[in-house]
Amino acid sequence: MVTVTFLGTGGAFSSGRRTNLALLIEGADFRMLVEAGPMIMQQLAGVNLKAADIDQVFVSHGHGDHVLGFPMLALNRLGSPTPLHVYAGLSTVTTLRILSALSFSSLGAGDSDLRWHQLSEEGPDEASWATGVRLRTAVPDHPPGLPTLSARWEFEGGPTVTFITDTRPGDVSVEFARGSDLLIHEASFSATLQPDADPAKHFHSTAKQAGEIARQAGCQRLALVHLGSEIGDHPKILTEEARAATDLEVIVPQDGQEVSVT
Repeated sequence: MVTVTFLGTGGAFSSGRRTNLALLIEGADFRMLVEAGPMIMQQLAGVNLKAADIDQVFVSHGHGDHVLGFPMLALNRLGSPTPLHVYAGLSTVTTLRILSALSFSSLGAGDSDLRWHQLSEEGPDEASWATGVRLRTAVPDHPPGLPTLSARWEFEGGPTVTFITDTRPGDVSVEFARGSDLLIHEASFSATLQPDADPAKHFHSTAKQAGEIARQAGCQRLALVHLGSEIGDHPKILTEEARAATDLEVIVPQDGQEVSVT
């Protein structure tokens, strides 16, 4: 069994009870933090974890709501018996290293206990672990000069979890999510609540579009995250918008919510 804990479910302009997007992906002998936004230390504390409990992190891209907590995470791990392995694209690795060095000089000296694993920003890539987990990445449609990676965790003999954020719908996302047991997809906008909005120009998606991606890809379940501040308090509307009168199972998780995937 795999567990996904939604540490934060909001977008860059999230307010109130939803903090910036962050996840924990956990399986047998495997734990990976996904994203490291401004509230990451409080988010981890909310599920009774410390920085030293994290030794692997995936970061999708360099926007502040996904990276600004990384220096604090790294600082609070100083002296940990294991290094922190960071998986990200080259541009994101560069951002994380600069942020860390500017924030705390001790993190810039020989990179401390940080181990950088650069993933391709040009096309598919992957990493694997002896624990029977494979991380695959893809590059969906993204703003000019800001490559964004989608991630897919494939557990040997177990489920597949796919994570797609900060992008507008496209064929790359459909094929990458194909057959996932759980698709975690951004819904920065709502076609129902914001009918005049144009998320595509911001390289984001609506709940309706996330539902279409999930159905086209044959996913078992869809979780909507990266919710905009104007829509985060309307989970029932977002659920129905994504379902579109089909039998697709849709959840709009709250911060701190844990979901099992089998």
